Amino acid sequence: MSTFEKIQALNPDKTIYQLTDSAFSDYGVTYTQYDVSELQQFMDQQVPIPAPTAANRYIPSNPAIEKLPVVQQIGRDVFAGLPIEAGECAGHAEALTAVEFHQGSEVNVFFTDVVMVIGKRGQMHDGQFNAEKDAKLFFVPAGTVVEFFSDTLHYSPCEAHASGFKFIVMLIRGSNQPLPVGYHTDNPLIVKQNKFQVVHASRTDKINQGIKAGVTGKLVTVNHLD
Repeated sequence: MSTFEKIQALNPDKTIYQLTDSAFSDYGVTYTQYDVSELQQFMDQQVPIPAPTAANRYIPSNPAIEKLPVVQQIGRDVFAGLPIEAGECAGHAEALTAVEFHQGSEVNVFFTDVVMVIGKRGQMHDGQFNAEKDAKLFFVPAGTVVEFFSDTLHYSPCEAHASGFKFIVMLIRGSNQPLPVGYHTDNPLIVKQNKFQVVHASRTDKINQGIKAGVTGKLVTVNHLD
């Protein structure tokens, strides 16, 4: 059995799609023309996956990644001249405990197999997204370059293996950075620069930070391989 088939077998109550399925066209696009071997080497050598008991690692902007030719090329091709940032994300997750979106696409390059649990901004109503009802699950194999459209709701991937996940995040520069001192907005979804987010009620840590609860329904979890 392939890894995809094993993951599907471990989650018989869920439909897990592949990126080649037509269902993904509403959410994003994959790219196969990029050689990410240099980026793979950097991630292997410089970015360990934290222990399951440790906090996940996310660096919005890592100059060592941003200077790599393939990252610059992807940035030119996808963001059309806009200044971009690129950084690493690594850790563990088994459930969709929040969703977020940005103004502008997000590009991810995955270095582990994952399952992305995603939705569409148009499925949010009054700041609420029923993930149990509306989210779709997609298996993403290691080595994949994916552009998620601006209106695709997403969060940390669910790990396909107990060892965790590792990928890079590319966004318009300034995204996911702290808001300026004294910043005021009437939009309750804004939590950082160009980061609009709501969380599941189980995320009391984030709710205590002032982030709104807005992911409804039963928590969407994914069983992973050992």
